[in-house]
Amino acid sequence: PASRVDSARQKRREAGEYFASPHPHLRPVPPPVQCVTIRAQMSTTTVRVHYIRHGESQWNAEQQAARRRGVSESFVRALAAEPRFTDSPLSETGVKQAISLRARLMEGSDGLAAALRCAADGSCAAPTLIVSNLRRAVDTGLLALRHLLDAREDLRVAVLPALQESCHYADCGPLPLAAGLRLEPPVISAAAAIEAARESAEAAMRHVVGTAEAHEEAEAEEALSRATRHSVVGTVLAAQARALAASGGADAAWLREDGYPRLHLDPRHAEPEVFDDRRRLSDALRLARVVELDDAALGEAGCSRDAVE
Repeated sequence: PASRVDSARQKRREAGEYFASPHPHLRPVPPPVQCVTIRAQMSTTTVRVHYIRHGESQWNAEQQAARRRGVSESFVRALAAEPRFTDSPLSETGVKQAISLRARLMEGSDGLAAALRCAADGSCAAPTLIVSNLRRAVDTGLLALRHLLDAREDLRVAVLPALQESCHYADCGPLPLAAGLRLEPPVISAAAAIEAARESAEAAMRHVVGTAEAHEEAEAEEALSRATRHSVVGTVLAAQARALAASGGADAAWLREDGYPRLHLDPRHAEPEVFDDRRRLSDALRLARVVELDDAALGEAGCSRDAVE
């Protein structure tokens, strides 16, 4: 329940766990990764959890390129806020990394590869697959596990917003859900994505003008927000399509027709204030203000400006 989660976060804040390190970014300290042991009626069951790091995102590539040019951190932070990096998809390199991981998982000699092959041929139970709501994680997971999903048509991939990366930059925010509470699927053509977004944005802007002339300010503001969303969605989907095209286009078609339809989002997690999990993390918002050296936030955190700088 949300109340229990909020209570746990409050206890962690009071315990000072979020400020256990003087790292300049003041990122929360994650708990150690370990197997979970469940004891019941004198029996022990070990659940093994494997984590897959998403491939390089387009924001990752842009950020690294900017730092190689020797620009200031303030410039990098300003760049990170640009809407074109919203829900930043995989770069061409990131797509290749995901496909490379697929080959390793299919052909590897370790226990994980053997377990996935076993699940694929039906000799043993399929694993539970979970991804965050950000498309760089979704695409990495789907592309890397494509052989398993192709073999097990009954298998679904759960989308869990609680796994969403938390920061106050554009790449940490997911795109709005599409109709039917679905993640916006990839498009095959970048040009088609841009054209569709342009038409939608133009229609919304015409509505903005009409409502503004009628002095319906609230409706005009909503129409303007809608036009902006259409533009951002088109830009992101076009960038995703260009990166996927570098792998030959077959994976883009598979993601659209077979991969994304296998995603399952609990309707309880589809509400806007829940789907974008950053909005529920008051501690993350406070950390964002600390990073920006907001005096009030520094005082609340028990930090001094000199110490953070």
